Amino acid sequence: MKDFSLTRQSLESFFNEIQDELEVTPLMIVTTQTGDTGKWGMAKLWRSWMGATATFMAANGCTMPLMINDEGAHYGARPFNADDAHLLFTHQWLGVDSEGERLSWSRGGRDGMRAATKGERFNALRKHEEFCVERGIRIFNPRDSEYNKLIQEQSY
Repeated sequence: MKDFSLTRQSLESFFNEIQDELEVTPLMIVTTQTGDTGKWGMAKLWRSWMGATATFMAANGCTMPLMINDEGAHYGARPFNADDAHLLFTHQWLGVDSEGERLSWSRGGRDGMRAATKGERFNALRKHEEFCVERGIRIFNPRDSEYNKLIQEQSY
């Protein structure tokens, strides 16, 4: 399963890739969704939550080693930060797809990772929201966020 970001300029290459896939798999299901993410897209909201999570974790003694030697011993420590939280919880909540490819919050995938779908991002945010609620971490969820709009759609 592949995700495509489609514009008028990329339409021809999209059709070429679909034709190639149809040669291998004669039946496909194709769905579409808008690329509009609103003012607070899920990736931006995720980064905001990672800042709040990192602040909470650092205040509760979570640190990162500065160096690890060949035997695995840790030397020095630094405070846990938002980038550490992003890496930790992306691995924890997004994980890998069915082919073992790591998922990414980036729109196009990078460094050998596949871009997570809207549903995969939504599920990661739900899991992290539950994590934060259980621990009393205060997170920001704006009314006009893409995530909040999806929650409203699920409620009906």
